[in-house]
Amino acid sequence: MRASRFFLPGLLSFLALLASCIVAAPASATSKSPEYSLAIVEGETTLPERPIASVSGHANPGAQTVLSIIHNGLVVAQDTDQGGNTWLSQVPQVGDEVRLESPAGSTIQAISYDGLPSMDPTVCVGSTNFSGQRSGALEVEGEHYLVVQHPSYVATHSKGHAQVTGLVGSSFSGSFLTPLALGETVQAREFVRTTLASGAIFSYSSETDRPAGACPAPPPPPPPPPPPLALQGSIFRLARTTIHRFLKSGWLDQVTINQPGTVIQDLYLQDGKLPAFASSRKSKHHHKIVPAAELVARGSATAKSAGTVSVLIKVTGKGRRLLRHRGQVRLVLVTTLRSNTGAKMNLARRTVTLHR
Repeated sequence: MRASRFFLPGLLSFLALLASCIVAAPASATSKSPEYSLAIVEGETTLPERPIASVSGHANPGAQTVLSIIHNGLVVAQDTDQGGNTWLSQVPQVGDEVRLESPAGSTIQAISYDGLPSMDPTVCVGSTNFSGQRSGALEVEGEHYLVVQHPSYVATHSKGHAQVTGLVGSSFSGSFLTPLALGETVQAREFVRTTLASGAIFSYSSETDRPAGACPAPPPPPPPPPPPLALQGSIFRLARTTIHRFLKSGWLDQVTINQPGTVIQDLYLQDGKLPAFASSRKSKHHHKIVPAAELVARGSATAKSAGTVSVLIKVTGKGRRLLRHRGQVRLVLVTTLRSNTGAKMNLARRTVTLHR
């Protein structure tokens, strides 16, 4: 239970001991740097009638202290205490300035409130997750607890502290040892302790509390990817040529393809069996195996996108020997399209006749 009780005999003994220490202490012991603190707490527990909203500022040793919330340049809330303990029963809006002065007119620190830390929706009932957003590089700690309403007071019972394992950029992550339960409140607190230019120590903390709620519904599965585009193409233009020009500079062809891929063109002598029909089957009429057609030229081109590509078909060494002394030749053009996704198709074959 979060509670502090002091008994009178113990308090009197403590004060007597403190007085003796002050008398006996050397003068150098009183030169300790002053310490200041600023704390912002907001949110709610499972008892909505008891909201959590406060800003407090402290000075040690006690001195005149002024705590202010400033909205758009105007002071909207302020508390002054001569003993160094100030408190406001409201919290700033995001973007408001929270200023601590000690004494009045001497600013110890001014904070632009950003509403952090915040906890992700996945910090929820049944989950051990502890994650969210923080301010800059501040340290983070967390807890889940149970609030119990008694007739004359409210008690809080801690159910476990967060194991913070990740502080990356503006986010934090970790887990609880036991899952959050319905009726519990979860808390995230960020804090930092720094030394000011004056040598004073300044501590800042910001806390957010909220009831552990239901976990968000899982996102719907992504839609299935669209079916791949069917591979298509055609021979756009086959230039006229002769055997002589073909042997000298190749044969230029233009082929369209409807997606990124590769175009391959092969030229075979017509007097043979083409690759797609090659088999060990005997001819019906001649009762013998027909030899495979001779490849005399090949060309390829890469299409980076859908469109028309130019293919330069060049004669092979063997094709050059076969065509060198011919006055006329009949050839079969085989065009193969391959897409970048792995699809393959052959265009209709074309038979061409070249003359010397």
